[in-house]
Amino acid sequence: MPQKVKLADKLYDLFSQMIASGEWAAGSRIPAETDLAHLNRVSRPVVREALIRLRADGLIGPRGRTGNYVLVDGDERDAGYRPIENVADLIQVFEFRFSMECDIAALAAIRRDDSDMNEIRKAGLTLMGEASEDTFGDVDFRFHFAIAKASRNAMFVSTMSMLRRQIEFGMRLVGEFKQGKPANRVETVLEEHEAIIDAVSRKDADAAHAAMGEHIAMSRRRLLGFELPVEWQRSSHFVSNYNHYTENKDLGRHEA
Repeated sequence: MPQKVKLADKLYDLFSQMIASGEWAAGSRIPAETDLAHLNRVSRPVVREALIRLRADGLIGPRGRTGNYVLVDGDERDAGYRPIENVADLIQVFEFRFSMECDIAALAAIRRDDSDMNEIRKAGLTLMGEASEDTFGDVDFRFHFAIAKASRNAMFVSTMSMLRRQIEFGMRLVGEFKQGKPANRVETVLEEHEAIIDAVSRKDADAAHAAMGEHIAMSRRRLLGFELPVEWQRSSHFVSNYNHYTENKDLGRHEA
């Protein structure tokens, strides 16, 4: 089944290309939403969604009340990861996410504050009210991105931003190929989100690591319809050891 491309995605790609090519140069003010809607023959909400994604990627930003400005040169923009072309690419994305996001969740549990928890809860539960076949990937990504920000590691945040298209693509495919009612799918994902939220809230790094792993593994299974064999699995003591290391800054230092 061919993947439907949303108007906001097309517009996001167009605006991104204009930044990358220098047509929208660093420091320049981009046209107002109404003008962009008129020029591209779309509604303002479509334009707004594309601009929100550009802001989330750090490509544009507001300056007071004068509008949005380009924040980066075309040469400075992250190249990102190559597009998904087949099932093998999707499997690799899930494998990479499993390796990275489980650690992100563990660190978020250790480092998060009350403000982070509010954002994580809001993003995790938004799925109930806003998710549809077209927006499922975007809404789910917000939750994973909120977890990444709570890890207090800018490299994780940047990498998640670069993976956004691949993650959303996979989530939309899950939405298309999943058997059963959409409401059941949302309820299932909400339960998985709640397990992660609970572990991060309790500052239980081991449980957060495990809950995120379960969520990503189940997302992969929902897409593929079968389990992949486990070729290698990290020791269950890894997160506890890492937590112990971060809490004891002098561990591993040699005395003079």
